Amino acid sequence: MKLKSRIDLTDGPIFKSLLIFAVPILLGSIVTQLYNVADSVIVGRFVGSDALAAVSAASPVMSFINMFLIGLSAGSNVVIAQRVGAKNKEALQKAIGTVACLTLICSVFITILGLTFGKKLLTLLKTPEEIFSDARWYLVVVYIGTVGNMAYQMGNGALRGMGDSTWPFLFLLFCSILNIILDLLFVLAFGLGVPGVAIATTVSQLVSGVGVIWRINHGGYGVKISLKTLKIDAYEVKQVIAIGLPAAIQNVGNMIANLCVQSSVNFFGPSFIAANSIVTKVDDFINIPVMALSTALCTFVGQNMGKFNMDRIKKGINYSIFSLTALGAVLCGVLIAFRHVFPYVFTKEAAVAEIAAGGLMIMSFQGFYYAADRCLVNAMRGAGKSVVPMITAQFGAFSRIPLTYFLGVKTGHHEGIFYALLIAAFLRSAAITVYYYCGGWKKAIKKFEEKHRTQMQINQ
Repeated sequence: MKLKSRIDLTDGPIFKSLLIFAVPILLGSIVTQLYNVADSVIVGRFVGSDALAAVSAASPVMSFINMFLIGLSAGSNVVIAQRVGAKNKEALQKAIGTVACLTLICSVFITILGLTFGKKLLTLLKTPEEIFSDARWYLVVVYIGTVGNMAYQMGNGALRGMGDSTWPFLFLLFCSILNIILDLLFVLAFGLGVPGVAIATTVSQLVSGVGVIWRINHGGYGVKISLKTLKIDAYEVKQVIAIGLPAAIQNVGNMIANLCVQSSVNFFGPSFIAANSIVTKVDDFINIPVMALSTALCTFVGQNMGKFNMDRIKKGINYSIFSLTALGAVLCGVLIAFRHVFPYVFTKEAAVAEIAAGGLMIMSFQGFYYAADRCLVNAMRGAGKSVVPMITAQFGAFSRIPLTYFLGVKTGHHEGIFYALLIAAFLRSAAITVYYYCGGWKKAIKKFEEKHRTQMQINQ
């Protein structure tokens, strides 16, 4: 039976199309969360606490890489979505070939940088001596396998741009299961310890990368990735980088801001650090539906921009903001109602659970404006306007640093940390909302039309 996975977001009922397209993204996010927990359990139980600490110590460095790649993949998503919407097969093939070639170049670049500076980064992060060697070997193996990770991330963006969110999810699911099996094989059967865990991760990512390339070539999209098509088109690469690089910088900036905020969190000691971690995990998990549906909006806007279907885009944005804000209000109620229950999934200590419950109570209220922020950021990015969402996101991220210090550390009240994070999220949302409704969207449309006319003149 042939799996029907491709969705034309330029036609049909708007909300239904968005919902169907978003479901695999939602499931993929859940699988990722569950896999991360399972992976940590395997490492901790079968290798040891030092091994878990070594992998955890390497995690911030790996997170920088993954966040950068995920951001860069947004460029391939949007550019390809616009070419699909325009029904321009020649431009679509150029975009696919450019993305594939860019993937190889960036993979080599990241691998060289990682192998050169990985040890220095671990030293900068003050990695304990007893786990330093394992953490370093973990990074070395994963950096060598960067091409697999990048192929999946960029291929994932390409498939979504062509209206296919199902196959990226299936590859993610398969490779998450494969990673767990390989973890057990390399750790238990071969006794490779932390390097074995790294090899399992690298092999799984390589399989997922090969998988998305296979799907692009055999999915009936009318495009191919081969040695002949590996060509850099100047216009296409400019578009991919113009959209993807700001998104990548935004993700890395958020990581840096999180590390800075952590110093204010650390001020209140181990119990609060644990409670803050619980609040972050619960908040991230419960907001997965909002993230998935708003991410789908990026592809929706991209495809419809290619078709110049502006009325449909406007309706899609409005539907998304309204429905996801309503969902956010429901999730706010869920967090408040179960704020004394969720923490005990992670801890047995009543003091930590009580602090976490208070944090969940405060942070729950971002549900009323979080959706608008996510929707407008993805809408602007889908229209090819990626710099402004990056600026507003960095404004929100880095405003957390002084806010957590003055409202938390300076006052000596740990609740101030949560209020600071809530205020920073509101400022970020307010910034993108003001820009969007005060002429930002019209500027994005005008800029896109100018680029389209210029390219048409060049082609003629």
